[in-house]
Amino acid sequence: MFNSAFSLIFMLIFKPLIIDSTIYTVDVHKMEVRKQTLAEDIIDYSLDDFLYVLTHRYLYKIDHKHLSINDRIPLPQRFNYLSTNNENILLITTDEIVIIDKANLAFKTGVGVERGDYRPLISRQQLNISEQNQVIHLISDTQTKTIIKIFDLNDGRLVKKVSVNRILCYEYNPEKTTVATLDIKNRLTVYDIYLNKKRVIDLKFDCKWFSKHENGYIVYSECGIFFVNKYGNLIDFQAIAIKQNKSSEKFILLTENSIVYLDSLTLRPKRIFQHDKKIIGLFQTDHSNYTVAIDTNHNLYFIDINGMTMNPIVEREAVIEEIIPRVVSTDSLWYLQVGAFVSYDNAVDMYNRIRQNNIPVFIDSNNLYRIKFGGFQDKISAMEIAKKNDLNGWFVFQKKIEQKGFLKFYLGLEKYSLENGIIKKE
Repeated sequence: MFNSAFSLIFMLIFKPLIIDSTIYTVDVHKMEVRKQTLAEDIIDYSLDDFLYVLTHRYLYKIDHKHLSINDRIPLPQRFNYLSTNNENILLITTDEIVIIDKANLAFKTGVGVERGDYRPLISRQQLNISEQNQVIHLISDTQTKTIIKIFDLNDGRLVKKVSVNRILCYEYNPEKTTVATLDIKNRLTVYDIYLNKKRVIDLKFDCKWFSKHENGYIVYSECGIFFVNKYGNLIDFQAIAIKQNKSSEKFILLTENSIVYLDSLTLRPKRIFQHDKKIIGLFQTDHSNYTVAIDTNHNLYFIDINGMTMNPIVEREAVIEEIIPRVVSTDSLWYLQVGAFVSYDNAVDMYNRIRQNNIPVFIDSNNLYRIKFGGFQDKISAMEIAKKNDLNGWFVFQKKIEQKGFLKFYLGLEKYSLENGIIKKE
């Protein structure tokens, strides 16, 4: 994933812009944008059936069309990256992958992996074979090398490891399930999903980044744009000093003092627009005649490609309340898992400390000794109680755990009861 403070998610219809803590949707017909601002800066995101957004404290599930927050869940720790597959959200740290259920953002499991400064190689890993969906491709860099690893999501087992020259950029092709990489030695390499090399192209010029284009690749350098075919033969070249390190699919490019619209077939300039604004980024829209520009003050502009005019965009706040469903269940309940231990003695120590605060946690043992608090019939109630009482952990949705007896307890000034394994506010 291209991670920048000025990033763009590509879709067929609605393309949100992510800038710091704000999400924008562009309405070309009304010549305006609507925005939803979160409480924290956005660390990472993935666009799938919903827009999944990672901040320091929360994971959000957002309707990318209306910018409504359909669900959210607090996180007990900081994560560096987010990825998705067909059923799950994958949160990535240096030594663990946490698997979250897409349906309700409930914690499913954590998988320990060997330590590394990882980021996902395939950010939207929607593969057709179910077995392939149980793995994740991660990469980490040294000064001269990139290590690509495939991990089994069931047990964290290292499936395959490949060391290559440090990768500058990469692109996943979901139709062919291949990954193309560009390294510091100006080499384009195409891998299959198992990291077997399918093609290697040695480019004869210094490269910065690339993108797939028709039957070849558009390769960018400091001196211009090259079009090479799939065998690496140079087909065309256009000398142009690009400022932004990512082009749009419409070949609208940003230079120091102008915006250049290239013909996608000949790579020759069709229109050049000189600007006196401090433009630092261009973003694609749904409409073929318009693109969006942003300046150093985060002001947005519509650029008419045909007329090459630039007009300020009206920003409208998306005043939308969260519409998190308050689903009440008695069969499966919500639990806050505040700790998980291999050692029974360590689990008992935490259990005793928390019980001293009159919080009726219990030990749920399977392959680990898990300290849990619950069950709650809906997640909102569980989140509210956890926040008010400064309880930190993962929210788990599972079959009701039988807890014998009847108990009344206080959390702050509020009275609760625990009966038949269900916690209710009195």
